[in-house]
Amino acid sequence: MIENSERGITLNKTLAWGMLLSLVSAVWFGGTTVADLQASTENLDAAIRETREVAAADRRTALQIEARVRALETNASRQDARFDALRQSLDEVKAGQQETNELLRRLIRAPSE
Repeated sequence: MIENSERGITLNKTLAWGMLLSLVSAVWFGGTTVADLQASTENLDAAIRETREVAAADRRTALQIEARVRALETNASRQDARFDALRQSLDEVKAGQQETNELLRRLIRAPSE
């Protein structure tokens, strides 16, 4: 109970102890809440850092894969050029064989004529 007396405003002991206990409980609850929030914030920061590291590793991996694909494409282009040159050479050899065959046929036919 709160009373107004000659000494000023006085509180009943039960009320005073109740207010003190409430105040201490509020401070304790606030402190634990702040500590929990700090721990949660640190966990979130760690998770964000880990996610960024994974993303950076994924980017590096993607760049490495892209470089490998480019190298394979370059090699494929070189092989295509080689095969084209080989085809041309085979066509030339084939044409030469046809000419040789024609000459041989003419030579075979010539004495009989």
